[in-house]
Amino acid sequence: MSDNNNIGPSPAGTILLLAACVIGYFLSTVEATSSKMAGQVSMVLLGAIAISLLFDMKAGIRNLIRVDIFALIAFYFLTFFEFLFPQSKFDLLVIPEHVVTATQLALLGFATMAIGRHINLFPRRWLEPIGAVKIRDGDFLIIYFGAAFLNFLPMFLAVDFNPVTWANELLEPRFTQPWSRGRYGSLATLLNELKLLGYVMPPLAGVIFARRKHYNIVPLVLIALTMLMLYFVAFAGGTRNVLAIQLAGLLGGYFVIQPKIRFVPMAITVLAFGVSFLYLAERMLEFREMGLRQYVEGGYYQPGYREIADTYLAGAYEQPKESGYMVDYNLWRISQMVAAFPEVYDFIGFNMPYVAITKPVPRAFWPGKPKDLKVGLEEVVGAEGYTVACTWMGEAFIAGGGLWIVIVGLMIGAFCCFWNGLATYLHSTFALIVFASGFYAVLLLMRSLMFFTTALLPSIALIIMGIILYKTRGVK
Repeated sequence: MSDNNNIGPSPAGTILLLAACVIGYFLSTVEATSSKMAGQVSMVLLGAIAISLLFDMKAGIRNLIRVDIFALIAFYFLTFFEFLFPQSKFDLLVIPEHVVTATQLALLGFATMAIGRHINLFPRRWLEPIGAVKIRDGDFLIIYFGAAFLNFLPMFLAVDFNPVTWANELLEPRFTQPWSRGRYGSLATLLNELKLLGYVMPPLAGVIFARRKHYNIVPLVLIALTMLMLYFVAFAGGTRNVLAIQLAGLLGGYFVIQPKIRFVPMAITVLAFGVSFLYLAERMLEFREMGLRQYVEGGYYQPGYREIADTYLAGAYEQPKESGYMVDYNLWRISQMVAAFPEVYDFIGFNMPYVAITKPVPRAFWPGKPKDLKVGLEEVVGAEGYTVACTWMGEAFIAGGGLWIVIVGLMIGAFCCFWNGLATYLHSTFALIVFASGFYAVLLLMRSLMFFTTALLPSIALIIMGIILYKTRGVK
């Protein structure tokens, strides 16, 4: 049985978020420039999110450590956050009418997620076997170092276990490393999937550091070193969502296990991590196409947005001087989907969930597995040499328009409600670790529906390892 049922969103906070979405709908017009319009919507949403957290905090500080809050903030970050800053480049790229529609659809997705987190769609009894697991402190070290070994194994195998070569490869442009995943898979790719266990490491490390009095100095130092390696791999790779996931996992694991959470230390820590991430993410954009080595040696800025360069070549030769913090211009990508579906391409329907569900199956086991969507996002926007993402909402739209956004948004919210149930098992350290591991799946889900099932694999692996240890040598 769970220990604390006060984990969940405040109805008043949700009503405020819905009101902000309605206000944002009326603010989304073509009268202002697209970036300024999106900026107005962004400020309204940000204020509503902040005030809704105050409503949630009435149930205790612990009530702020929930995956639905993380999901809403992540979706806001991916779609609207960058418009708090000047974005004249954005105005060169978009068609205002399409941005208005994209903004309204994004608000629809945000609202349905906020509503869905109140829906108990999945039975909480499914979580009881996880909540019942109790394992020894030493077994958490076994799981952590086992995950770390399997995470780094494919990389070191690719460089013949030469640490110098490994470090040098990390300094090269992303996707050029010998362990980079191939597009269509093989047995080597199957081995490369072990790197997913790296997402188990941060929440485990957070819990172990929070319970550091139970361990001696040697494993703590080794954990710190392996975590630094993990973060350096993410940073040097230039993939910002990976670094964000790993930082969130560490924070979630550290705070969720605390017997009593104090607001000020948690707020200062989260703020420090958040500011550090924003700074590092900006630097990652600058060097990810050229590699960290060239960036450090040359010390110059190299834009990573090939699509912006393509636009300039098409006629917008003069780059505006006004430029703010960039995330991904996902609102632009969503507007491109709005322009293409269903006018140019038919909605792809259940092809979307079919590809998403089958994605975790290794191609080595199923050579005929679908390689991509019936209509690829890159095909829609004419992208060559790079991948395109448009958030879960954009993918839901190309599947079936606004109706699919509503259905998928409600399902995402309901899943978050279900997963939050793990945070109520305060007596089970293992259940809390599994809960913290879910931040990875949720953040990747905000970026793309396609990889949600794959993102759940680390949590599933953690559950299996924990249950095996509990059955064989757990605390009774």
